[in-house]
Amino acid sequence: MCIRDRYMGITEISRKMVLIHFKKSDNNQFLYETTVSIPVDQLIGELVEVNNLRLSLDKIVVAIEELVTQGPLKPEELRGLTTEETIQAAAETLPPEKRVYANPPVLSPGQRLVSDKTGYRTGVIPSEELTNMVLSEVSKAKSILSKDSIARKYKTTAKDIKEAIDLLRGAIMIVYPGYFGLPDWEPVPKLLENKFDLASFSNENIDWHDPKTATLWFASKELSRNKLLSDYVGKNEKVTIVVKLQASGAGAPVREPAVDQEAYKNMLAFYYKKQEESKKLEEDNDDNYLNSPWADPKSLKHQLTTGGKNINWKPK
Repeated sequence: MCIRDRYMGITEISRKMVLIHFKKSDNNQFLYETTVSIPVDQLIGELVEVNNLRLSLDKIVVAIEELVTQGPLKPEELRGLTTEETIQAAAETLPPEKRVYANPPVLSPGQRLVSDKTGYRTGVIPSEELTNMVLSEVSKAKSILSKDSIARKYKTTAKDIKEAIDLLRGAIMIVYPGYFGLPDWEPVPKLLENKFDLASFSNENIDWHDPKTATLWFASKELSRNKLLSDYVGKNEKVTIVVKLQASGAGAPVREPAVDQEAYKNMLAFYYKKQEESKKLEEDNDDNYLNSPWADPKSLKHQLTTGGKNINWKPK
């Protein structure tokens, strides 16, 4: 099935398979289909591949979106500088290939110039048509990464992620053929060609896993690599399980809370409402009911003599 069809919610008629809910955090989770007969060692390799590909795709999406909406990155020595004085002072020590970025950009046919208040990018972006074309592919790729994919029952596969990366690469090649016009320090080409070492980033080490050393956990138990998945979940292919990956020696993952964040907020709102109602009842006078019409001892006489209406005999 084409990945574009799956983006539109068209799902395949799948076999009866185990549905694995991989959850590292609220923003890093996905569904994956497999079978109970799969060796745990193979399952770890497949989950690690999907997890790492998702991290790569996330970085690619962010980098491409910034590229086509704010322009290529400036040299590191000029990033964050927004005044002419500071830019020219920093440019004096730069080699010629970097010094040109201190000058006002020269636009090629079809290019546009936007303001980058951060001073990190040149502001030179492609035409509106090409920008929208790239952003359309970015939006489709984001649907794979979205945590809403869990509610949509979208089953992530390595093939789908690789195809999404190929589509993004093709879109960038249309705008920048052969990556022409992009400086060496722009991360998009390296990300698309898998030449960017994401695992070396400290903020990625928590989620990035090595398929040879990662450990798989289910129901607070570590799954042994030399066993089958059925040794832990039984022979039922219709089962759904929640699993987590951990780095070797990291120990058991943090337990999931008994209720999710949304349910917790609803519970707090409910108890607050009940507490306010209780306070209001306590503040009410116990004799307040005497002011009600039904508690008036003369109500029957009033009904018979005036028909329940207040009659004023004095002229106004």
